[in-house]
Amino acid sequence: MRKLIMSRKAGSSTGGKKFIIFIMSVLVFSLICLPVNAGSATLSLSTAKTSLKVGDVFKVSVNINSGGNDLQVVRAKISYSADLIQAQGFTLGSLFPQKSPGELIGNGTIYSGGYRIGAGTSSNGLLGTATFKVIKEGKATISLIAGSRMITPEPKDIYSGGNSLALTLSAVEKPKEETKPAEADKPAEKIVMIAPDISSATNPENVWSNNNNVILTWNQPANCQGYVLKLAEEPLDDIGNEITTTKNSYTYDNQADGIWIFQLKAKYPTGFSAIANYTIKIDTAAPQAMVPSIEAQKISDKKNSYQIFFNTTDALSGIKSYQIQFDGSPFKEATSPYLLTEAETKTQNVAIKAIDNADNETTAVSPIADYIKQQEAALWQLQQEKITLFDIQANATKRSWLEFYLTIVIIAVVFIIILAWIIMRKRK
Repeated sequence: MRKLIMSRKAGSSTGGKKFIIFIMSVLVFSLICLPVNAGSATLSLSTAKTSLKVGDVFKVSVNINSGGNDLQVVRAKISYSADLIQAQGFTLGSLFPQKSPGELIGNGTIYSGGYRIGAGTSSNGLLGTATFKVIKEGKATISLIAGSRMITPEPKDIYSGGNSLALTLSAVEKPKEETKPAEADKPAEKIVMIAPDISSATNPENVWSNNNNVILTWNQPANCQGYVLKLAEEPLDDIGNEITTTKNSYTYDNQADGIWIFQLKAKYPTGFSAIANYTIKIDTAAPQAMVPSIEAQKISDKKNSYQIFFNTTDALSGIKSYQIQFDGSPFKEATSPYLLTEAETKTQNVAIKAIDNADNETTAVSPIADYIKQQEAALWQLQQEKITLFDIQANATKRSWLEFYLTIVIIAVVFIIILAWIIMRKRK
């Protein structure tokens, strides 16, 4: 008996262990099969150095961390110390190459970004690069702020935050002074190694231009023996000591589109000046093609109003304005949606011109006369149908009243006949 009991206990214990193992296996399998939520999506700022001098040009990268989420649109909203640094532009990277409409740059804020056509991407990398110039000494900050967007294809905004950069900005060092030794017929001379002031008639600094043949000029300080020049997308701390030219002008022909930093320093008998920086912004490409649309809005039973909708983007300098023209009349400023006047609804064609910040243009022409005629014909047809329906209803109402009166008359006649018959019966 005892052996039987012990055997049952052992079996029970073994069964319990198997049950526990089974439950744990199910739990582990369930955990493995649970979907893994992607991390939060963030943006971050980075720059090569945070200690700068007045006159320095520097770039700040806006980097994407998608957290494994597919993203369709990414826009960065950045605040900066506008009294100390000047925003000069924002260029997109390759991940989101289509510039979103409504770019803002200036007055302490950059709001820019891009989108993808087709599928989104979960890749991490560069959204774009902001270019700044130091205009005053002090402590400056550049921060990602609320209003930044990281939008999935659903669409859903999953942006969860970004960082800030702290910059130390110092004054320009005084030009070096050296003494040129006396010569046989000349006394000793003090030389101030001043950095030249750069200008351009073809490409004003920090202004978008569609001129890609860039002519740069600068003043020629006394005792200057030549100039070291460098043109690149990124500013350099050291541009070397090889003399490029002894003249006070230089031309770059067929320069590619983009934001370029021109750097120059002067060679003196006893050394070199500090580096002068000049920002060149070139955009020779027209805004993307657009297809305006016209829509009718019913404002009464007898009248429509008509609005024209239009929009496009520009990959580099951004859209500056739109203009509208009817049947070859002069172009005039316009915003979308544009409400047509009574006279404009009688024209044949409308032309919409998009102008970017480098004065490149894209024009779209659409016929509007046929559409308006169709809408007016549809409105007239609807009015006729309403009139017909009203007439039918009115006639039906008249017929109903006539039938009612006729019924009353018949009832009255029948009543009179019955009454007369009763009276005649009584007399008999």
